[in-house]
Amino acid sequence: MNGHTLLTQFKSWTAFRAVILLALVVVVLLAVQPTALGSYGIALSRIVDVWLVAIALDPVLVLGEIDLSVGSTMAVTAAVAAQASGNLAVSIPLALITGAVVGLINGLLVVKVGINSFITTLGMLITLQGLALAITDGAPVPLQDSTRALEFSVPLIGQITPDIVIAVAATAALWFFMTKMRTGRELYIIGGNAEAAASGGISIDTRKILAFTICSCVAGLAGVVDTLNLVAASPTLGSTVMLLAIAAAVVGGASLSGGRASVIGAVIGAIALGGISIGLQMSGLDSSVEGIAIGAILFAAVVLTKEGVRALRLPSLLGPLTGASSDPTAVAAGKAR
Repeated sequence: MNGHTLLTQFKSWTAFRAVILLALVVVVLLAVQPTALGSYGIALSRIVDVWLVAIALDPVLVLGEIDLSVGSTMAVTAAVAAQASGNLAVSIPLALITGAVVGLINGLLVVKVGINSFITTLGMLITLQGLALAITDGAPVPLQDSTRALEFSVPLIGQITPDIVIAVAATAALWFFMTKMRTGRELYIIGGNAEAAASGGISIDTRKILAFTICSCVAGLAGVVDTLNLVAASPTLGSTVMLLAIAAAVVGGASLSGGRASVIGAVIGAIALGGISIGLQMSGLDSSVEGIAIGAILFAAVVLTKEGVRALRLPSLLGPLTGASSDPTAVAAGKAR
């Protein structure tokens, strides 16, 4: 494979714009704080929850669906991990099963009952928020096995802590599923053209239920990781994660209309947005600037997609104002005359 072919493939990668953004973030971070990369382990630990939820959303987003309940799923699984047992070997699997059950319910409501995924997961978000408050009595609950939980913050290699290793392992597993396994690749086909997928014998309902189940299970993993880091479960855990995770997935190449998503791109998007947040804090700017910056980046990411570029073509926008037609047939006829 020659250099030109490699470059062509790289340019066609859906997460290409996220790579550019990440490079810019690193440059700005080093300009603001030259020693910023010296504490990369701490920085990565701070965004592990957004990282995990961003990749969790990919199987759902590639279908053209949405899951708004991922943040509250984190809170409920965290509460289960803290309350279920004094043994982490028991409570953590129970928490992950809880997350998977939430996703299964979401998938069944969308597929079998026919409720829009936005409404379904919005309702689940509200329900789980109430459930998390009920389980924790509205207050943080310390882990019963706090001694073992504290070991979770001890670096394994250099600055790499267990939460980062878990995030990398989850990313690798989900990437393999979505790119190398037939079932995962079928999600792209369904998101791109559901009718063609159905005519090709793909079980759309089964795949959608699976996607929602995976999404909530990985979101539950994010809740468990956060709980181990904090050595306590908070009923408000994940309240700010959902929107940031969706932004990271979109910046990383996912299309909200379906058919396109990148697990690696979602990770890069999460790291880039996390880097922006850390950089703004280092520079001493007001916290309100962070939201403005991330919002602007999200708009830019959408505009830089093929659909966005098409939507912003000047002839289409200026045609009605100038009297020129944007219809290719009319333009060709005009040239013929």
